[in-house]
Amino acid sequence: MSDPGAARGGPRRAEVPPLHDESPRLRGWQPRPALDRRSSQTAPEAVAGDVVLTADVATSDLSAAASARLGGRAIALAGVVVVAGVVLSRLIGWLRSAVFLAEFGGNNSNLDAFYAAFRIPDTLFQLVAAGAVGSALVPVASALLADGEGERARRLIATIANLMVLALVPLAVLVWIAAPSIVPVIAPPDDSSQLALEIGLTRLMLISPMLLAVGAVMTAGLNSLGVFGAPAMAPNVYNIGIVVCAIVLTPFLGVYALAIGVIVGSAGHVLTQVRAVSRSGLYSPQIHIHDPAVLETLKLMGPRALGLGVTQLVFLVNTYFAQSLHDKGALTQYSSAFTALQIPVGLIGVPLGIVLLPPLSRAVAGGDNERFRRLVDQALRLLLFVVVPLTGFMLVLAAPTIAFLYQHGEFNAADTASMVPIYEVFLLGLVAHVLIALLAPIFYAGKDTKTPVTAALLAVVVDVIAAVVLFPFMHLLGLALAIGLGAWAEVLLLVVLMEKRVGFDLRPLARHALAFAAGACVASAAALVVARFIERSTGGASSLVTQFGELAASGLVGLVAYMAWARVFRLPELADALELARTLTGRRKPAPPEPPARD
Repeated sequence: MSDPGAARGGPRRAEVPPLHDESPRLRGWQPRPALDRRSSQTAPEAVAGDVVLTADVATSDLSAAASARLGGRAIALAGVVVVAGVVLSRLIGWLRSAVFLAEFGGNNSNLDAFYAAFRIPDTLFQLVAAGAVGSALVPVASALLADGEGERARRLIATIANLMVLALVPLAVLVWIAAPSIVPVIAPPDDSSQLALEIGLTRLMLISPMLLAVGAVMTAGLNSLGVFGAPAMAPNVYNIGIVVCAIVLTPFLGVYALAIGVIVGSAGHVLTQVRAVSRSGLYSPQIHIHDPAVLETLKLMGPRALGLGVTQLVFLVNTYFAQSLHDKGALTQYSSAFTALQIPVGLIGVPLGIVLLPPLSRAVAGGDNERFRRLVDQALRLLLFVVVPLTGFMLVLAAPTIAFLYQHGEFNAADTASMVPIYEVFLLGLVAHVLIALLAPIFYAGKDTKTPVTAALLAVVVDVIAAVVLFPFMHLLGLALAIGLGAWAEVLLLVVLMEKRVGFDLRPLARHALAFAAGACVASAAALVVARFIERSTGGASSLVTQFGELAASGLVGLVAYMAWARVFRLPELADALELARTLTGRRKPAPPEPPARD
């Protein structure tokens, strides 16, 4: 299924007030641990500021284990462990796509068949488990632990795991039987042989969602206890399993090696966490469907499952359109360009969220409206300060970036040239994708699951309509543009609703955003000049070393130019960004002081 860590924002770390207090609150908001809509994991602050970095949890006393407090250095280490796990997951996820392209090239109908077949099992996983488990299970389990009900928390986690399997097994059997009818509708094949291949791959990969669902519950349960090491590594084991099978088995099994890799990786995702789960006593073969905690968890899962399920409609529609072109490699190039887009989304959104979201959760729980506004302002400014220039750099350096990421083995310069325009259009939505990673969890911090889901549904509607309108004229570029338009629509709705709810003034933020954009234009122009000079000096050579040198030199010059712009115009976000860098490198406890109000 989809990379269990590829789309997640990751856990956040902070101390939060008690789960039940009597303080006045922001209008209509209730305290809740900060959760990421794109994550199957939860905020470490969900266990009231407690971190357990190993799986040494006494089975007889989960509550005591979850309430063990560690010092500032241990808290910082927990943040580093989580960030490292997510960053590594992004990088290995890219490596997975790069290996696929190196083995099969960018113009291969068999690889298209794999991506098309991958979509159906992935949809099952997203509908039943995925992020819905983490965003629903962790807060309820954490509340039980905080109240000293460790045994009930254990029963809750076991019940949800068993219900996931019981739901997925009959669904998988049904899809296996109906695959000959479902596959042609979702991914129109070129001929009968490709249809048979897509059906065979789909049926084989139906094993994976059941394994990943169990792994998702394991991750949520361990995070409830403050255990982050094994859950952080599980997505990396998933990707490593796929990569190893692709390299070792492809010469013998062809594209079926990738499907086997998905199963092996999914099994690895579970096995990585088995020891920690066993030592924590989190699983037993029981179902307590009438337990109020179970019913509450299932109720909370509803909106998230709906949002994730409807979001899958976008991928299904785009898969259909890409396959309907009947161009070899069309779906592969579209999927690989989207993977390249997700790298900066994960590498930026996760670290910023870890440092900035915990104080937002505390402000919500404490009902401090003014502090909440100031923190949101700082978070958004800092995020835009980083992402706006990065978008400019990536646009002007799109060609060497794609060449560096993918131009290896069977993937040649012509394939790179075909993918670059798709990647450039995807980048038009980069700022929006990263903003969503920050905006949506702010609502979850207030125990509001409906607003982010509503915004996600709007994004789906915009995505689908735009795809239908643009595809006949722009083909794959239209699909990429539709994704960006949907993301911007989601951001707009979230910002408008946030502004109404807490009285957030967007005008100062807009003025700063214009300053960031102007600086990004200057810095990107500098980076482009350096890139063109290097290309002329090397005569267009495309070795890995020259590609890396071009990106490094151009990016460094652009970064220096942007920092100079920030100093000349005295942009305070420069100091905030440097402080963030010090925090993420472990030189400072990840709890930034409350910022002064800025106009």
